[in-house]
Amino acid sequence: MKFDEPKFTKISHRNVWGEWTFIFEGNKLCGLKFRETSNEVKATSSNMQACAYASPDKEMNLQNRTRNAYRKAVNELNLYLAGKICEFSIPIKIYGTVFQKKVLEVTRNIPYGKTWTYKQVAEAVDAPGAVRAVGNVLHRNPIQVIIPCHRVIDSRGRLSGYALGVGLKRRLLCMEGAIPNELILE
Repeated sequence: MKFDEPKFTKISHRNVWGEWTFIFEGNKLCGLKFRETSNEVKATSSNMQACAYASPDKEMNLQNRTRNAYRKAVNELNLYLAGKICEFSIPIKIYGTVFQKKVLEVTRNIPYGKTWTYKQVAEAVDAPGAVRAVGNVLHRNPIQVIIPCHRVIDSRGRLSGYALGVGLKRRLLCMEGAIPNELILE
């Protein structure tokens, strides 16, 4: 979904991880996109905590309920990225077909620090033969991180198919303790 209609409000926020675009319909989060900025310092354990206290770039002329939802979403995202919270309570609205909504709801309920395979998600939505279809839905996840598609891996345990790149998927899973934090030496 492109979220180009006037009923949607797009707001950008920058923190040490990169630039985030929040998309709201009223007080419900409908979209969250990430773009890593090339000039920013990569998050490490020493600078991630600062992310929890980063403030939004701007709040524009927002309706009160959207402004409050935005502040809550930014706060929760920053606290999550700093390792301070494990779950999000911001209200969301999922758009898509019945199948897409099922996949995203099942994925939303994968516990923090755990991983599932695409096959496990397909089985959980009563479509065991739809592994590729599940992968396609998760690749187009409109609410990245909040719906934690980064917690879905392939059947061999590999980190594949993440729309934001395997590097970010690895960072998120390491941060959650789902996979070992591997030191890469050059």
